Amino acid sequence: MTVTTGTIVFFHAHPDDEALISAGTIARAVDAGSRVVLVLATDGGAGFFDPTLLASGETLADRRQREAHASAEALGVHRLVFLGYADSGLEPDNGWPEGSFCAAETGEAIDRLAAVLREEHADLLIADDAVGGYGHPDHVRVHEVAVGAAAGAGIAMIEVTIDREFLSGGIELAASLGLEVPEGFMPPDLSSWYTPHDQLTHVVDVSGVLDRKRASMAAHATQASSSSADSVRTLAVFIGLPDDIYAIAFASEWFVAHSPIPAAFADLFTPVVS
Repeated sequence: MTVTTGTIVFFHAHPDDEALISAGTIARAVDAGSRVVLVLATDGGAGFFDPTLLASGETLADRRQREAHASAEALGVHRLVFLGYADSGLEPDNGWPEGSFCAAETGEAIDRLAAVLREEHADLLIADDAVGGYGHPDHVRVHEVAVGAAAGAGIAMIEVTIDREFLSGGIELAASLGLEVPEGFMPPDLSSWYTPHDQLTHVVDVSGVLDRKRASMAAHATQASSSSADSVRTLAVFIGLPDDIYAIAFASEWFVAHSPIPAAFADLFTPVVS
């Protein structure tokens, strides 16, 4: 592997987002000699989970931050930063919760992220795509904040995403192989999720670091749990895949670059051939 230099900042909304979408690239960048900083916008304190997983006096936000540190350690991340916001949740009843990422002024959040970029002398910022992956409000805000912070810091920013056609085909493949695909695991219409194949610009082969990607996923135990026996968690399904199927599903991570990738990281990203 070509040894690179420089610093990459990965910016995601919640603890576990890195495990699902960019963990392999993080691990490969670390192995290539880059300094890797993981920035999480929120504490992940919203959502359902199995409360028996928490220690006495521990909140979900406390636990998810501990899980994020375990994931970062598994991947070799050099620094983990929490931007200081609460999880916004999916659909607030009466406006965004006070202190949440979506309730914050966009400019304030941009300033917080830009401060990390400057402090780290970052060369590249990687963050969610424009649709927020599957449309989570915090993910959409991550993209908006990343674009502003990268422009303010004068560095390149690229989107990490999923190949929409690969995602759809993977669900069909799993069913054809006899794997149980829980009802409601994915919506029938994925036309607004992630990125169409013909809009992807780069892919990273992470097949050689899947053990660390899987360890990153496993670190987020609360996100593989539920307070209801009828609820199926996406992360639980992924962690439970047989090794050969897991390798098919997670050997690639996809990106959209709207400007040239810095030369120091060129060997990490392979152009997508349509």
